[in-house]
Amino acid sequence: MYLSKLLLNSQKTFVLRELGNAHKFHQRIMQAFPDEDSRDRPREDWHVLFRQEPDSDVVLVQSEIEPDWTKLPDLYLRHYAIKAMSLTAESLSASPIFQFRLRANPSKRDNKTKKIIGFYHRSDQLAWLERQGDRCGFRLLNPDVIPSPSVFGIKKKGTAPIRITTALFQGVLEVTASELFLSAVQLGLGRGKSYGCGLLSLARIRT
Repeated sequence: MYLSKLLLNSQKTFVLRELGNAHKFHQRIMQAFPDEDSRDRPREDWHVLFRQEPDSDVVLVQSEIEPDWTKLPDLYLRHYAIKAMSLTAESLSASPIFQFRLRANPSKRDNKTKKIIGFYHRSDQLAWLERQGDRCGFRLLNPDVIPSPSVFGIKKKGTAPIRITTALFQGVLEVTASELFLSAVQLGLGRGKSYGCGLLSLARIRT
């Protein structure tokens, strides 16, 4: 896997305009990956996940293949850095405690209407993350939820707008099933992955 750290040039109006449209910004991120137009689901093929850090011009991008950020327009980025990551089930089992950060779309599908309903209350959001942990091989030890703005976007004129409820989770977790957890890190958690949700960032706890 590769992790890119992008520093956006927020002094440029066209960059701010794209940040305000989740669909346009997703397209811009995917521009760094090859042959986007020839694939039906390039984001899924290359396990591309991204997150804009809170109150910051920094965007983190995780991917299965190495991106080429020089393909973005001139002056779109002030700086970028890419590093290869080596994360294995064995390393997760050997040292299973991590600090984490996750911007996610805590939500459920209504059984009657089949519509996606977002969770807005802290208790419901934490309960959603606990269910993700049960399914994806981790246990929350010291979680917190920070208010996060909803995501908006428009695919094209005349279509219904995109609106996604988000929450920023961070704290400490313990890996309980390393293979499941590794897959969750690679594929992302929850809905809204094309629009800046689902990237689970990890850091070792220093003792």
